[in-house]
Amino acid sequence: MMVNLAVMNMGAFAMQSEESAFAVNELIQPTAVIPSHVNEAATTGGKVNPGTKTGQFIDLVKGRPVHLPLSGRTMQFDGNAKCIAGC
Repeated sequence: MMVNLAVMNMGAFAMQSEESAFAVNELIQPTAVIPSHVNEAATTGGKVNPGTKTGQFIDLVKGRPVHLPLSGRTMQFDGNAKCIAGC
């Protein structure tokens, strides 16, 4: 079964950046991914803060888009995991 869009929960009681990126790159291999529940202030003004777990995750994920969830913004995807609004 192919996964088009994966939401990766990374937080205090979940996988960290390295484990999540491994799962995305080697196991799940989705078309696109959204990091979630990272338990940090990952962005400022819609940009990833340097030195964050989210930034590290983005750097480690290869060959697929990583879409950042932003407060107050709804993302919409088509059936092929292509973001069509809010990204």
